[in-house]
This record gives sequence, C-alpha cells and structure tokens, in this order.
Amino acid sequence: MWFAAAAAALDAGTLRAHLKQRLPDYMVPASFVTLESLPLTANGKVDRRALPAPERDEGIVREAYVAPRTPTEEVLASIWCEVLKLDRVGVHDNFFELGGHSMLAMRVVELMHREGMRAEARMLFTSPTLADLAAAAIEDDGSLLEVPPNRIPPGCEVISPEMLPLVSLSSAEIASIAGVVPGGASNIQDIYPLAPLQEGILFHHLLQREGDPYLLDLMVSLTVARGWRGIFKHCRR
Repeated sequence: MWFAAAAAALDAGTLRAHLKQRLPDYMVPASFVTLESLPLTANGKVDRRALPAPERDEGIVREAYVAPRTPTEEVLASIWCEVLKLDRVGVHDNFFELGGHSMLAMRVVELMHREGMRAEARMLFTSPTLADLAAAAIEDDGSLLEVPPNRIPPGCEVISPEMLPLVSLSSAEIASIAGVVPGGASNIQDIYPLAPLQEGILFHHLLQREGDPYLLDLMVSLTVARGWRGIFKHCRR
C-alpha cells in the first residue's frame, strides 16, 4: 500500500491495526510505502506503473520471533520460507502480513499435501499465523470431507433456514434472495457462502469506482491486413 506525505506521521503498525478492524486478514496490505506524493497520469489518475516496488521488509510488521516448537510447525515454517522467499518464520508471524496472497496460499496447500498434511486453502484465511495453521492442520488419515446432504426438496416454494446447512440466513434474507431468482424458491437448489477467493474478487470489484480490475479492455489499430492475420493467428494458439 502506498500513501502520500500527508499521512507520513502514521506508521505501518498503526495503519495495519486500523485496516484490520475493517478488513479480513488476507485483504490487509502486506507492506506500506511512504511517498512525498502519488504519481499521476496526464488524466489525473494514479500512475500505478510509476509506483516504486516495496523494498524487502519495508513497512512489514512482524511479531517477535519465536522459533517453531513442534515438528508440524517446523515443516510449515520451511514451507512458508520457500514460498515467501524468507530466511526464517516465527510461529506468531501472519502469512498475509509477510507478503502472502491467495495464489501463494494455493502453493502452500500444495506443499502441505506433499508432506502428508490434510490442508485446504480456506485454512490459511481462517488460521493465518503459523501456530494457528499448525493447530488446524490434520495429518492425512485418508478420510474424506463430509458434505451435508441437500435439504431443499424439489419444487420447494418456501425455503427455511433449517434447509441450509452451509450458511446461516434468516427467513427474511432467504426471501430476499429468492425474490431476485427467476422462478423464485422453487428454482433454487442450494444456497452457500462465497469462498475466500470469491470474497476477494467481490471486494476488488466493489472497491473500483470505474471499470473492473478483472476486466481489461484493449484497442488496437493496424494499417495493414497482414497485421490482423498475425493477431488472429496468435489468439488461436
């Protein structure tokens, strides 16, 4: 996160504590960079390409180092060091505060699986510190995740909260959802919450006042026909 000199009196710890009260851990910036002023484009918008890359450990808040205490913590610390490119990780360090994000979380899960641990991406979002993740990680015993059966019968015209084992909604909230679905409740098979990655996508979509960060527009002007043929050939690859 970059901020201008007007906020220079704030330190990374204060900013992080403020944002933690309003955002999930995985949405809080990993580092903070102080600038005299934000670079602008000719149109007056922030020039993201001109923003300097954070230096190593710049604006990163780290807890007092406590070495891994158990074999599971040692394995996880080694995985985090590999994924985050760090020399060491303490048991109270937060994955996202160290620079982790959703894509790196998937890499951590992959490496945990290789070590015989049962892991899911959501575990990093709900248990972001190394100690909490170690406590949540279960040695793979070959068991499968039990998915509750669908409790909404076919043709059901009124869905009650008891029919939704994956989410907690009131009758009024369920009715508001059914009201915007073509066909109403009878056309709803199930209702469940967004996954953490989907929450992140929705957050960035709502954050943008113009456009969408996941939709990119590109306009190309060519003067010769063979240029178009080259583009079509490239797109088909």
